[in-house]
Amino acid sequence: MESAQAFKHLRTLIKAASETDDTALIHMQLTMMTVIIDKAAPKRKAYAPLWLSGPSSSEEAPRDHTSAG
Repeated sequence: MESAQAFKHLRTLIKAASETDDTALIHMQLTMMTVIIDKAAPKRKAYAPLWLSGPSSSEEAPRDHTSAG
């Protein structure tokens, strides 16, 4: 969803929520706002913890090339 379109929908929902005392309606509108934000937010890359992905080449311990073993 485009950001401009998302903001337009959010403004409408905020205005409607501020004009009512119906808590069920406000809850539904807040849920709809969350859905709109999730659809408009950029997708994140999958995250793999370091212990799953292993050390990178720059994080490996330096090797001692002087020992004859």
